[in-house]
Amino acid sequence: MDRVFRQSAWASLVLWAGALVMLFPAVWMVLSAFKSPQELLDYPPTFLPQAWSFEYIQYIWTERNFGRMMLNSVFVSTTVTLLTVLSSAYIAHVFREFRFPLRRPLFYLIIATTMIPLPVLVLPHFQIVYWFGWLNTYQALILPYALWGFGVFLIYQFLAGFPRDLIEAARIEGASERQIFQYIVLPLIKSPCVALGIITFLHQWESLLWPLIAANSPDMQLLPAGLAALSNNAIESADLFNPYSAALIAAFPLLVAFLIFQRMIVKGIAMTGIK
Repeated sequence: MDRVFRQSAWASLVLWAGALVMLFPAVWMVLSAFKSPQELLDYPPTFLPQAWSFEYIQYIWTERNFGRMMLNSVFVSTTVTLLTVLSSAYIAHVFREFRFPLRRPLFYLIIATTMIPLPVLVLPHFQIVYWFGWLNTYQALILPYALWGFGVFLIYQFLAGFPRDLIEAARIEGASERQIFQYIVLPLIKSPCVALGIITFLHQWESLLWPLIAANSPDMQLLPAGLAALSNNAIESADLFNPYSAALIAAFPLLVAFLIFQRMIVKGIAMTGIK
């Protein structure tokens, strides 16, 4: 019993130490967001702010147009995530349930697109967006990434063990293919959809290269572009420059989303791993 207790105590100690190591950068960022620029340069550094102030967060939110960038990032990331999840689920369902000519070559072609580095696709995407006249629009930021081969592959692998008896029973009862997909398939593949949604949302939220190219208008910029511009123009506003304040604003929606959907996130990743 003592041996088991000691092993459990050491395991708990190691886990707590690892958690503190991982949480320390985030805690440091939050506390430093309320420090003055001069205090950030002091040595030795202070853990807690000497004087708490929202001045720097307010400056970045209003003067640096981070409020507009936040709305753009939330709208674009959420829309891309929804379109990617729905399109991946539908395409995977079609490849899993239906037999048609060139089915396998087409599926392999879709999967092969995941091997293409994203910077290679920037020029074709830009030409297409330019031809349609979509520069500096939400269409340019959303549509090029509304389909993802990795999402199709992830959900297809989950559907490989899907009970087809349910689908056959629904067809016998007279359900249409749309009803089968909407009321039977989608509710039973929540786990991979949640996992795919997490990956897609984080990937889109952190995207920098394409938003810089497709939308250079101040009203259409996203948060990563705003962070990059803030770092480049730090000398202009040295008195009010606090990079931690901008980082806190950019990370705040992700923290809120995790706290709200933490159970669904953990369950989705766990169930996808089991499948």
